[in-house]
Amino acid sequence: MKKLKKWNGIVLAGIMALSLIGCANSNNETPAETPTANKTETLATSEKTMTIGLIPQSTLFVFYDYVQKGATDAASEAGYTINYQGTTTDTDGTGQRKIVEDMLVTGIDALAISATNADAVSDLLQSLDIPVIAWDCDLDSSVVTTSVSVDHYKASSAVAEYMIQNCPDGGKFAVISTNAGNAVIQQREKGFMDTLTKKEGFECIGPFYTDGDLEKTANTTQDLLLENSDLKGIFMVNEGTTEGVCQTIKNEGRNDLLIFGYDTSEALIQYVYDGVLQGMVYQNPYGLGYNSVKQAIAAANGQAEFPEFIENDYVLVTSDNIHDENIIKILDPLGSMNLK
Repeated sequence: MKKLKKWNGIVLAGIMALSLIGCANSNNETPAETPTANKTETLATSEKTMTIGLIPQSTLFVFYDYVQKGATDAASEAGYTINYQGTTTDTDGTGQRKIVEDMLVTGIDALAISATNADAVSDLLQSLDIPVIAWDCDLDSSVVTTSVSVDHYKASSAVAEYMIQNCPDGGKFAVISTNAGNAVIQQREKGFMDTLTKKEGFECIGPFYTDGDLEKTANTTQDLLLENSDLKGIFMVNEGTTEGVCQTIKNEGRNDLLIFGYDTSEALIQYVYDGVLQGMVYQNPYGLGYNSVKQAIAAANGQAEFPEFIENDYVLVTSDNIHDENIIKILDPLGSMNLK
């Protein structure tokens, strides 16, 4: 594998906030007016439950375990509990809607949701008279109190810049994605492709959609390698596609490609150690869960003004910086991994 250039640009900008909780509070930001859309009668009980509903796009990935931990810690600090439920795939908008309805029956004071399909839940969310916090998803501002998320376009653009720096002669790159209907995934695709193709000599093919299925991702990757002998690198848009591509690249013994993913897990960290994966976008999932629930509790307790968008920081974790002490701390905030 050719030696990669150092990539320091984005890294330290992200380490900061990963004081896990630092960005938690938006009180220092200039508040924006809370959306004033008319709310119809909610299904939820009017009695205070001291419970926040938390719905991920799915329960498939380790990423959401860290989100849940951050959310639980934020709730505990304020004397609240978390009702955490999710579907088993990240394409089940109907399933998410059913979870919202069930939570309203049991009772919640606010809802923090990462919607996989805005069309499947927006009308229901707009009818509620409890606060709704969107996290890591794209819901209209008329539906939610505030949104907490990484700027996915910017993060993926940074990945493209990394590819450009480490492949100065240009060439063909590919994007392997999960599902076409997810607005956040589309931002990741677009940020990477726009930035890469603006550079002379760089070409991008795809996105190739695999619905987050590991076997389908592996097959798609094999076909891609067979049909594109001149391929220089691959960008994957989430944990599932990253793991599927890495499995295939390792099995094929291809150490000549630039491979960069999105999200982190112990398995993906090991792929970086092994030289299969050159890097991944770390979204600070603990902070994402913590910050989202902090906003939900503030709204449930009567805070009336919130910024429209609260940006969660990200870090590009690469083969050059993964052994740095600060990077190890943010990758393993719970101290549960044996990182080196």
